[in-house]
Amino acid sequence: MIAGLDIGASTTKGVILDDLIVVHRCSVQTEKAVSSASKALQDLLVKIGDKNAINLVAVSGGGSRKIGDTLLGLPVKKVDEIQAIGQGGLLLTNKRNGLVVSIGTGTAIVTAYEGGTVVSHVGGTGVGGGTLLGLSKRILGVDDFSVLEDMVLRGNPNNVDLTVADIVGGAVGIVPGEATASNFGRLNGVATEDDVAAGVFNMVCQVIGVLTGMAAKAYRLEDDVILVGRLVRSKVVSGIIDKTIKLLGVRARIPRDCEFCTAVGAAGYVLLANQA
Repeated sequence: MIAGLDIGASTTKGVILDDLIVVHRCSVQTEKAVSSASKALQDLLVKIGDKNAINLVAVSGGGSRKIGDTLLGLPVKKVDEIQAIGQGGLLLTNKRNGLVVSIGTGTAIVTAYEGGTVVSHVGGTGVGGGTLLGLSKRILGVDDFSVLEDMVLRGNPNNVDLTVADIVGGAVGIVPGEATASNFGRLNGVATEDDVAAGVFNMVCQVIGVLTGMAAKAYRLEDDVILVGRLVRSKVVSGIIDKTIKLLGVRARIPRDCEFCTAVGAAGYVLLANQA
């Protein structure tokens, strides 16, 4: 068995793989990289009950650069984050090829082919969960995600956004009339705070959805999009992204353990390399 850690900007995720299967998982808030990684690994070791069962810790994510050669006495192998994202997306879906979209504080888009032997960074955007929470805190004074979700469900984004039909009277090309033409283009004194929350979610998720859809079409992976990251656990978020990409003829899958994708990919990459 092997442990995998993803030391992200806001959370550190950890998994234990047994023959490429996730058997244990944990998540802790990221403070300092080393202390957060140590805490996550300790949690995993407690769950497994036998430190000797783990012979290696694979680490990835932005904070992995600060990890030394060992962690809690176990040897460390660092895995490039892009490689880990691509590998993890394929392992979680049992796919050979896919466009893996990792939605965290920001968003990264990665192509992975041939079981993860060919992985490339397509690009991404600084728009992500950090944007959603930052704008909501500044505009609404709310940064509790569950509270924001409730506000979105009560709100009406049509009181904030302009649709295509609002501007031209109907559909344009492949874009239906009800699609968003201008995020926050209608904002006025009539909109409630719930409407504004819905507008913020709409803008962030639609940006991610449009970029995902265009990347999928460019790489001819329209039926092989894999959405990962903690943010897509939200039905509100995943619903908006799914609706957006479908406008472009793209379909996506959200795998179980999607928030642990990078940790799974780091550990999986090392295991597969050792088997080669």
